Amino acid sequence: MKTFFNQKNRLAFLLAMLVTHYGTTQNILTADRNPGAVAVAGSVFVGATALQDAIAAAVDDDIIHVIRSSTSYGAIIVDKRLNIFGIGLFPDTDGSSRSYVTTVEIADPVASGTRISGMVISTSLTLGGIAGALNNLLIENSQILRIQHEGSTTTLNNIIIRNNLLGNGIGASTEETIDFLVGYVSNVVIANNVIYGSSALADCCNASQGTLTTDFSTIENNLFIHTDVVSGGWFAFEELRNSIVKNNIFYGIGPRGKLVLSNNTFENNLSFTSKPTQGFLTTGGNTSVNNITGQNPLFVNVSFGTGVPSLSTFDPTLDTGSPALGSGTSGTDMGVYGGPIPFNLEGTLIPTIQVLDVPSMVIEGNDLNVHIQAKGN
Repeated sequence: MKTFFNQKNRLAFLLAMLVTHYGTTQNILTADRNPGAVAVAGSVFVGATALQDAIAAAVDDDIIHVIRSSTSYGAIIVDKRLNIFGIGLFPDTDGSSRSYVTTVEIADPVASGTRISGMVISTSLTLGGIAGALNNLLIENSQILRIQHEGSTTTLNNIIIRNNLLGNGIGASTEETIDFLVGYVSNVVIANNVIYGSSALADCCNASQGTLTTDFSTIENNLFIHTDVVSGGWFAFEELRNSIVKNNIFYGIGPRGKLVLSNNTFENNLSFTSKPTQGFLTTGGNTSVNNITGQNPLFVNVSFGTGVPSLSTFDPTLDTGSPALGSGTSGTDMGVYGGPIPFNLEGTLIPTIQVLDVPSMVIEGNDLNVHIQAKGN
């Protein structure tokens, strides 16, 4: 007899797996706002404030598992060092709902070391706002409208943003998709993300204000996308300084800076747009090495736009004959499936149960043989 795991069975197994993976020194808490969810004092939190209540009860390094729900967990504030895991970016499971919040605020430097994975953040993830250094953040496997650095009193260092779907696919915004305050960030890695450009802003040149602002960053194996419709072209950056940009694909959007583009190294990228922004600049201290301009990357199924039409059909795999295959640094592929940690659309970090096989009958005293099939990246 083949039985698919329900939510409670999956949760129990995941908790056991997490204990094995992380050890027994961390507490594992659960937020569950599904109808009928049952609270357990100190470990399972339910209702509209379930996730914020779990954060309040947690201590540094605890793990919070956010059960997927058709209803958002609302706005949350992370004020300690935590590991927050949702169900994934687009998980291949027996249900379609995910782990939704509206906003996530990580303002306090005491939250340095926080990890956010597998969440849908429909409005914004804000970093900073309280004086000090906010360091060692890992943001992964999530769908996020906008990542915003708040306040020059907070510096950001050692920030990793990887395997996310970023931009207008889940809402409307006229701001940059990623906005880090130049001069107040260092050692930022933005890798293997699908990054959509912001909505149109009317200006003198009929072009957007730029998708990303940062400096002292490594930007690699991302896919930047926009509509490729305005005559002036779209800008992938508002301000970009002192950064390494490699193995990216710019699709319907050019690798230019709306305000500032200085002292950056562009190497082994591909730009495909018919507009004036498509070229790689060598002025302003920028260098261009082994970049490809004006060639279609030949995706399996990606269209110009400001958001994914359907995650069930979206496929940024490079098709046969793509000029981006093997054209990245050290012979890697350009785009999100190249590099050491390729993109995974499911974005499921922790194992999710696919199938549980158990015998239909067990004789008393005999062993129970169980076959469990799980998947994670």
